[in-house]
Amino acid sequence: MNRMKWRVGASLCAMALSALAGNGVSDEQFEDMLQAGHWSVNAEDNASFYKEQVPAATIRKWVDGYRPSDPASASGIGLLVLTSAVAEWGVKSDEPLPEDPHKKAWQGPGVGSDGKHLISYAVGGIGINHTDSGELVELFDYLKRQHPDLAPHADAFFRLRGVNYDRVRANGGVCTTPRSEITVDLDGKPFGHNAFGGGASYCATYRKGSTTREDWQVFRHWMRAALREKDVQRYIIDRWLAKVWVPSFEHVTAAGGSVEEAMINARIRNSSPGTAECALKRARDGGGDVDARIAAELSAYVSSACKGNPSHERRFGSMKRPVVLFRQFR
Repeated sequence: MNRMKWRVGASLCAMALSALAGNGVSDEQFEDMLQAGHWSVNAEDNASFYKEQVPAATIRKWVDGYRPSDPASASGIGLLVLTSAVAEWGVKSDEPLPEDPHKKAWQGPGVGSDGKHLISYAVGGIGINHTDSGELVELFDYLKRQHPDLAPHADAFFRLRGVNYDRVRANGGVCTTPRSEITVDLDGKPFGHNAFGGGASYCATYRKGSTTREDWQVFRHWMRAALREKDVQRYIIDRWLAKVWVPSFEHVTAAGGSVEEAMINARIRNSSPGTAECALKRARDGGGDVDARIAAELSAYVSSACKGNPSHERRFGSMKRPVVLFRQFR
């Protein structure tokens, strides 16, 4: 039975990647992502690798490569959304830029912000999009297929398949007083990640189940090792394009919307596909120009009618970043 589950999971992973059909990143785009994200085989989930900024020249390449008549050319626009709106990376430019709608002078994320990183594993989720839930199951399946012997204690790691990320973390010592998570990896070397906290509400929600401090140690060691593999980074990025960017781009443009609106919708879809579809319906039914439709999508993101979250209003600035940059370099 377990072998059958792995085979089904592996098939779903393969289907997700094959569905990209030309919409995945090019080799050049991928290397640009790694460079902007401070990736290396020794990269860590700590402040030394944060404050990511994408060079303006790279953004110009992504924007210039987009041709409305060729949907497959939109992968660069998807990367613009992933980096600036989802991960909240900044922009590095020798030339003046428009005012940053995120009010951070186009700086990248530091410790304690909503930013996401190529080597994220110690808080929030895995990788640049904070992979969790069903997407995390698919990542486990990919690792089972491609890297079954990547690190020690493989059986213990793969037993965690299907367990919520935050439950593994909360049960791993993050929520005890005093904090008690194991601070060394499976090789006996100190983990290099920042000591991210939990909080009373977080711990009350997720400190459940039967996972242990040792499970969190195994999980962190394996996920850090995985994120230091180029093919895993590419899998995560291509999967995000296939499951988040491509549906938003296709659905918005089919409904008469613009690529700018698709950028906003993709960030909403990253949080909730259902809310993204509701937001698109509101924008379509409301009519108006591009900016009016964008405003309708943003309103829906925080509306209970679309099962949105009012606290997400704090993201509006970063969500507008790719729109501003697209218009600047188009």
